[in-house]
Amino acid sequence: MEASGNVQSQTSPPLTETVDRWSDFYRYKAWESRRNQDTERILTIPTILTLLRLFLVPIFMYLWLDQRKYSPFLSAVTFSVASATDWLDGYLARQLGLTTAFGAFLDPVADKIMVSAALILLANDPPEGISPKEIVLPVVVIISREIGISALREWAAAVGRDAHKAVKVSALGKWKTATQMAAMSTMLFCRRARNVTSDPKHLRLAASAVRCSYYLLVASAVIAVWSLSVYMGAAWAHFGARPRGGSGAHRGGREEKKSA
Repeated sequence: MEASGNVQSQTSPPLTETVDRWSDFYRYKAWESRRNQDTERILTIPTILTLLRLFLVPIFMYLWLDQRKYSPFLSAVTFSVASATDWLDGYLARQLGLTTAFGAFLDPVADKIMVSAALILLANDPPEGISPKEIVLPVVVIISREIGISALREWAAAVGRDAHKAVKVSALGKWKTATQMAAMSTMLFCRRARNVTSDPKHLRLAASAVRCSYYLLVASAVIAVWSLSVYMGAAWAHFGARPRGGSGAHRGGREEKKSA
């Protein structure tokens, strides 16, 4: 009897033994819970609006290239809706406290893709009354500025410390965006006015609107250069700083060059 009792105690663990919380099953459940939480944080309403803006870009380009009568008007509507989401996603993120790192990354990317696509198409096929030679300069200036500010912010993120504060969105940047969107939307709506009206008064009004929007685009290009110079001036004091985690690599690269 005693022997059989000893065998039973050796083969059967006591009922009070604790469960191994570090088993693969519980580790997977913990990872799945964290993944679900991260997904919920990423797919916020502002982020969905930003993704919608990206989705509208190929639709806008398709309507631009389409030859049907009302396609130019529909392309302008699509661009205007995409521009509205640019303001709305930021507003909702601030008001509802839904700002995320993913949203902060995706929003400027979506903006630059949308704006660059529209500017390139406008430069390739400008509205009546504006020659390609007139529009190409402000288009190149604005796109170059967007590339420059993106590189500057990437550098600021790598440096860390207070460098990122120097390239935060300023009032000049907001004015640049407002004038740029207004100019581009007007050009898009009036680009093929003859497709929707033959009234001389309406055509003259459309021609005047196109000319005014061109001057507004030039003003936007000037503000773009001005704002970039302000950002560069604010970041100038940080240009001597080494990127975080990259000092050793840069130093090693210099030592290799010296030894070579």
